[in-house]
Amino acid sequence: MDAKDRKQLARQRKEAAREAQRFHREQEKREKKSSQKSKKSKTKPPKKTESKIKEAVNSGKASKYENISREEKFLRESDEKIRNLQPQDFEDGYYIDEYSEKKRREKRAKVIRKQESEVIRRSKKPMTTRQIRIRNILISAGIVITVLVVGAVLSLTVLFKTEKIDIEGDSYYEESQIIAFSNVALQQNIFIAAWNSTPEQIVKNLTYVEDAQIGFAVPDTVTIKITNAVPTYAMKNGGEYLIISSKGRVLDTAAQNTDNLVELICNSAENLQKGEYIKFEDDSVPEILDSVAKSLEENGIDKVKGFDITNLSGIVLNYDDRISINIGLPEDIDYKLKTAFTIINEKLDPNNTGEVYGTLDVSTCNKNKVSHYKPSETLPPTTAPAATQPTTAPADDGDNGGMYDGGEGYDWGGDPDGDLYGDGDWENPVGDYDYSGDGDYIDPNAYTWEEGAYDGGYDGGDYAGE
Repeated sequence: MDAKDRKQLARQRKEAAREAQRFHREQEKREKKSSQKSKKSKTKPPKKTESKIKEAVNSGKASKYENISREEKFLRESDEKIRNLQPQDFEDGYYIDEYSEKKRREKRAKVIRKQESEVIRRSKKPMTTRQIRIRNILISAGIVITVLVVGAVLSLTVLFKTEKIDIEGDSYYEESQIIAFSNVALQQNIFIAAWNSTPEQIVKNLTYVEDAQIGFAVPDTVTIKITNAVPTYAMKNGGEYLIISSKGRVLDTAAQNTDNLVELICNSAENLQKGEYIKFEDDSVPEILDSVAKSLEENGIDKVKGFDITNLSGIVLNYDDRISINIGLPEDIDYKLKTAFTIINEKLDPNNTGEVYGTLDVSTCNKNKVSHYKPSETLPPTTAPAATQPTTAPADDGDNGGMYDGGEGYDWGGDPDGDLYGDGDWENPVGDYDYSGDGDYIDPNAYTWEEGAYDGGYDGGDYAGE
């Protein structure tokens, strides 16, 4: 560099120094004015619209309480230092070296940035026994939950496909008919198939199905269990018969009662269409029908021809078109039927001659243990049944502890389960009549029965022979 260039550079530095001094003098003047204003503002109430933070921002000064990083804080502070730099005397002149100061600031900022980004690793404290136990429980629970979730997903998507549909208990329909209403299909997941199945549609659409239950059998089978509706009653409806189940559902229609079902007699009924449950005047009738049907089946009672529920306080069964059994109110029906058929089979017609006609009243046997039988008056006296009777019948008024009722009929205490008939006490001093229900008499000294007790039949209510 020659002398001319050095002079030129010196003049530029001196001008820059004068400009810097001028800038700093103006800066000081502005600071003095702002300090005077701040002193005045102390006596005045602060404006509501501006806060101290806004004043600090507007004044260009960084607040010490701002939530900023170390790097940002350093950059703001260095900016303020650069603005307040004073001219210095260097070998080549007197000036402000801002360039060197900015370079140093950038270098220092990199160091601070690196320090902030570093992760400080500290040695952990050893875990307590309780913490270790809790950690192990959480890990085990997580593993179990994961296994269950994975197993459930696999079970519902990949495994347990339906390969077989097993139908049990059906006696009336093709398997395809039942499956069509079950909403079950092959290759469907067995759990989903059982969950989405529609057994109620099977019952609704297939008349002879009383109940349907759909389940599954691991690994690949869906099971459909059918409960058949058993034809139990036949009810006259115009020129045909309605075939009715024990629960009062119309199963079918027929021109004649060819299966000799129990003929149901009632006042009026609605919903007589096939597949519908009959609606009777009294809502308790379906329960009565089911109770009678179960009792007849469980006790092996047949030859019942009719069932009259016209009067619910005087229900009547027609036995073999020979004996009318008055049940009375629909309570303890099973007990009453057992009593009635024990009397018929053990007393009235033990030899099953089929020649006994009359009315058997068991309407009160569940309360007073007494049943009454009245022979039919339209039959000749000689047609009386050759039933077994005691060889030494009492000769007084014929009412031996409830056996013979003054010529009107027979009165028995009724207990088909092996208890005493009536109170079990005979007016005859021979002994107690204690029937055990199995055809044997408990007391060998009790009043016994022998063949040929009757000699000629009934004669005005008294015994005709000895």
